[in-house]
Amino acid sequence: MINEFYDVVLVDFSGILPFKLEKENILTRQEIVATENLKKFLLDLEATSQYESVYIGADFLEAKLFHRLIMENGLLELLIGTPITLMGHFKEKEKAEQFRISLEKALTKTLPDFLQPILTESIEVKKVKREIITTDGQKLSKLGGK
Repeated sequence: MINEFYDVVLVDFSGILPFKLEKENILTRQEIVATENLKKFLLDLEATSQYESVYIGADFLEAKLFHRLIMENGLLELLIGTPITLMGHFKEKEKAEQFRISLEKALTKTLPDFLQPILTESIEVKKVKREIITTDGQKLSKLGGK
């Protein structure tokens, strides 16, 4: 079954987010600092969106670290590599736009003033079509079990 979703995408080509990891330093002090910065950023994002997220795990793929979180109305994926990529996936355009605004606010808390426009202006909200998982006799047609 094909369904429409709205993705909020931020790609940090400049490497200015404070949780960037270099391949050769992935298991060093830099990882500890990057992880603490990532936690702070996610807490800021949670506070600006005014709902909690639940961490569902991480995977290493091709020397990149993927973090995934379930939010009240969507899914957040963070690719910690070069470049850092943040993707929010939502069923409703309104929820995607709300997340975009929350993301911009979290970036203002995370980055110095002169760097904020570089990333906030690059955030995209786009409509995508994806095949979703279905089983015999059961259709998972809406995110969040609605």
